[in-house]
Amino acid sequence: MAYENYVRDLSYLTSGDLSDLTLNFSDKSWRIHKALMVCHSKWFQKALTGGLVETSSEAITLQDDPVYTNAIDCMVSYIYGADYNVSKFDTLEPLLHAQVTIIADKYDCASLCKLAKTSFANTVMTVNPSDWAVTAAFVYDYTTTVPPAHVELRNSVVAAVAGRHSMLKATLREERVLDVLRSNADLATDLLLGGRHGPKVEGVSEHHFICGHCYYCHTGSRGCPNTTSVSKTGKPVCPKCRKKTGNPIHHTPLVNIYPAFPCVSCDGFHTTDLDDEDLT
Repeated sequence: MAYENYVRDLSYLTSGDLSDLTLNFSDKSWRIHKALMVCHSKWFQKALTGGLVETSSEAITLQDDPVYTNAIDCMVSYIYGADYNVSKFDTLEPLLHAQVTIIADKYDCASLCKLAKTSFANTVMTVNPSDWAVTAAFVYDYTTTVPPAHVELRNSVVAAVAGRHSMLKATLREERVLDVLRSNADLATDLLLGGRHGPKVEGVSEHHFICGHCYYCHTGSRGCPNTTSVSKTGKPVCPKCRKKTGNPIHHTPLVNIYPAFPCVSCDGFHTTDLDDEDLT
């Protein structure tokens, strides 16, 4: 029987019937079943069957940072119920998902890690700038650039802001966010690079425009008004110099030598910060 369907009943955990192992962490303890832990976690499998812990031992004490207490609770709940209940904890939802991801990755519980990563990626996209700052600070303080799961968490943190320029602007207005960026060079760098080279909004095709007159450049959505404008006569013109252009689709690596500005009208960039009158 696949381990995902092995048991989905929290009553086995709450009752403690036939439990043969005590899991200790911080000031909490759980009476659990070795067979279930071994089925879900390769770390526990090695610990209980590979000599890391005496097979006759009735207790395992985990030595993680106390900040992970709720995440350990979620892992134990997942072992029995194939899910965990975020609402029972007084913790930001994306923050808890990040903590669970880190714990699941450490204890090699692959299915839980996948669930937590997906939940984190979805929920971090919906938080306000202040909560994003709290979540981002934790992720960058407690992860590295080595484990793939850690990298995915960092990528999700950056994508939640850098991929949406309106959110990026709102976020950078928050003093709390600025304090986090000042204290974490990795986050600030990733956010900068993510905004310039990060993932594009789904469904937006990349389109390159270079004006042959003023050399204004834009890279982004084909339908963005900052790519080309239409003159009163209906002819395509450069949105900066307003001169007629006959080559709206053109790409050159030289675009990288110009200073680039985020385009407020699409998920792209252009080389001149357009004034409002340029777009009229």
